[in-house]
Amino acid sequence: MNIREITDNSALVVAHPDDEILWFSSVVKNVDRIVFCFSEADRKFAYSEGRKFVLRDFPHKQVSALGLKEGEVFDLADWKHPQPSVDGLEFRRTDRASRHEAVYMQNFGDLCGRLREVLKGYRNVITHNPWGEYGHEEHVQVYRAVKSVQAQLGFDVWISNYCSNRSFRLMESYISGFRSDYVTVPVDKEFAAEVRDLYKRHGCWTWYADFEWFNEESFIRDEGMEYSVTGRGHFFPLNVIRMDLSGDTPKQPGRRLQLLRLVARLLRLPEPEHDT
Repeated sequence: MNIREITDNSALVVAHPDDEILWFSSVVKNVDRIVFCFSEADRKFAYSEGRKFVLRDFPHKQVSALGLKEGEVFDLADWKHPQPSVDGLEFRRTDRASRHEAVYMQNFGDLCGRLREVLKGYRNVITHNPWGEYGHEEHVQVYRAVKSVQAQLGFDVWISNYCSNRSFRLMESYISGFRSDYVTVPVDKEFAAEVRDLYKRHGCWTWYADFEWFNEESFIRDEGMEYSVTGRGHFFPLNVIRMDLSGDTPKQPGRRLQLLRLVARLLRLPEPEHDT
């Protein structure tokens, strides 16, 4: 198989802006459509505004956003003992989880409804894997929503091969019960850097500043991949990232610096590198 097998009449569905270039950089130029699910963030106003500029300037002919708000659910699952749910992952029993669980469930229903309309007529849909790449609850939720819609629309689903020490246990539970058909594609690092710089220019790059892309990415056809704690399983190539589990998230610019950068963009002034 080659890249045409998965990009013919295809849509790429990602949770957040910049996921497309982090986990799907080898195919992002070749898909027919890119769909961003969560582009709004209540507690990250500068990100929400910056993403509008990115979508306007994005170097692809067909880009759209569902306009859903992030659920602020990162790190609410128990990644040491992860348990899938219908709408994504079960949360740990904490006060913060209880405040966001209803939003997470509501977002799943909204995702299914909107994706059901957006994905009509596509032959291939490329999206997150069921362990959420490095381990993000909304990545898992988008995968679940795509799979729910697949049952109604009948397209093929292809998932990414990224994993981390944080999400490895959940990944292990999905390596049995499916055919390990996959396509390996070289990463266009020059294009990836171009898109990364676009996000940085608009102050909404969410990942590590020194991230280095892999030389290749593999995409696995999801034909009946199910959660299971038993079975020998099928192996496939993995791009494994080591996360700092003491901090877990990339360091982001402070809120004041984000706002200063946003104002500078609006006034067409040079953006500050530091909050001074």
